[in-house]
Amino acid sequence: MHKYNMMKKKRFLFNRLSIQQRLPVLICILLLFAIVIYGLANYYSLKKAALIIGKEHLTSLTSQMNGSLGRSAQTLKKIENSTAAQTSVIQYLKSGGKEFRPEASDALDKIARDTTWVSLELINAQFQPVLRSGKSTINIPGNIKDIVSSLHVGTDSAKVGKIYKIKNGVYFPIIAAVSDKKRVIGYIITWKSLLVTPKAVEEFSQVVGIGADFYVGNTDGSLWTNLIRPLPGVPFKINRINEIISYAGSNGDAMIVSPQLIPNTPWVIAIAFSERNILKGITTFVNWIIVIGVVLMGIGIFAAWVMSGNIIRPLKELTEAATAITQGNYTASVSMDFNQNDEIGKLAGAFNSMTAQIYQMHNDLENKVIERTSQLENVNKELEAFSYSVSHDLRTPLRAINGYSIMFKEDYGDVLDAEGNRILQNIILNAKMMGKLIDDLLSFSRLGKKDLTLTTINMQQMAESVVNDLLQHEPEDKYRIIITSLPPVETDAVMIKQVFLNLISNAIKYSAKKDTPEIEIGFKDEETQITYYIKDNGAGFDMAYANKLFGVFQRLHSQEEFEGTGVGLALVKRIIDKHKGEIWAEGEERNGATFYFSLPKK
Repeated sequence: MHKYNMMKKKRFLFNRLSIQQRLPVLICILLLFAIVIYGLANYYSLKKAALIIGKEHLTSLTSQMNGSLGRSAQTLKKIENSTAAQTSVIQYLKSGGKEFRPEASDALDKIARDTTWVSLELINAQFQPVLRSGKSTINIPGNIKDIVSSLHVGTDSAKVGKIYKIKNGVYFPIIAAVSDKKRVIGYIITWKSLLVTPKAVEEFSQVVGIGADFYVGNTDGSLWTNLIRPLPGVPFKINRINEIISYAGSNGDAMIVSPQLIPNTPWVIAIAFSERNILKGITTFVNWIIVIGVVLMGIGIFAAWVMSGNIIRPLKELTEAATAITQGNYTASVSMDFNQNDEIGKLAGAFNSMTAQIYQMHNDLENKVIERTSQLENVNKELEAFSYSVSHDLRTPLRAINGYSIMFKEDYGDVLDAEGNRILQNIILNAKMMGKLIDDLLSFSRLGKKDLTLTTINMQQMAESVVNDLLQHEPEDKYRIIITSLPPVETDAVMIKQVFLNLISNAIKYSAKKDTPEIEIGFKDEETQITYYIKDNGAGFDMAYANKLFGVFQRLHSQEEFEGTGVGLALVKRIIDKHKGEIWAEGEERNGATFYFSLPKK
């Protein structure tokens, strides 16, 4: 429900915008939608391509580094094999260190070509050191026999050993066998540092261009280094060699790495790329798309505003002309100074043609109204003449008939038999009824010309007064009358009294034959009107004929059952209509009726 209300509120706010404001907004939304779709589509396609290229670059770079380290290891092995094959070294070991010592020492010194060589030793077949180079800078702890034995160095061969952590450094051994007649008589063991300066690693990373991380470690995972310091481990699992492995870096970035075995060594090299760095160029591209999109949106909004202004201007003129017509100015039209060949121009031309027709029709209608008003005045005069004729010409013979009939009854009633007296009495009653019918018709016809004189009326007092007048000749305890506290209302006193008189007299008449006739007069207070009602427990009526109640001469009961002219309720309806109210009735045969009439609150 809350979501629906929010959508309704947004739709309401959009509807409050003018057309000139809506068009730029719609253009802005469409451009934004297009830019977002284009940007996302390009971003994901470029991201996919960039990751593919990045993985290929990673694999290629790792292979190059792998090959370079493998070739370096092969070179180191060749250097030591060459030294181990020198006669001075062989003779030194065979003599037990008594001969060729200077020559053997010089051969060891020549192996160390830079400061990364930290230890150079010659040992015999019993793994006992017999000669140490003067260029050695550290003592290598540990069991030399175990290190040599683990490499299985054969005659006339050399091998590169695992990486070891010694103090705060990372070193690896190169071991070459010294052989004589296909028999190993000793070993040259040199130790070389694997670490480089942080600056060198950073420069290499910059050359790569995407902030690479470097890892070199033993294949058994016993030690790793980033070429700057030893590491306790790496943030990825080497479960696949020569394949791309994805993992999360220490800072949460997505990383990819391609571990490869280094030839001629028991080592693994792994270079890791950050996906964020790979996609850095893509992010810059997306940012440029956003900037270009904002510029395009601004241009689109400005162009839409200008275009909508050209469209809105003639529409405003059409609106102003239409408003003028509604206010009675039927000569209003739209100027035609804009393009008359487009839809707006055609609409303006059609509007001007329509206003001309409306103006002509208005003039014709006014002439017809004047003509019909004159005819109506003539008809009203004829009706007034007819009313005068009815009230004077018809009343005179009726009074004569009624008077002579009464005189005849008084003078000759004793002479006439019962049937004669009955016929004479019927003549007198019908003459009186005819006179009342004429009075009711005159009242009904005059009501249309009478203006309302509105004053605040005490409806309570009026209802009580009418009831007292109608029941003054009835036995005091015959009718049970209930009148609730009726609220006052602004109405015409004379007319509304006639309403009460007709409705209450009907209630009295139609409930008179009940053993305990009961009449209730009440009201319902509503928001814009007050509804009054008169309820009785009398004869009632069939609701199927309720639509006939308020028509002239429409009666639901015979004259023998209840007297009446059939004009009273029609007169009541005309009065209520004149007050812009409503009147209706509800009833049931032999169970009474309720008549309602509503009057508007002022």
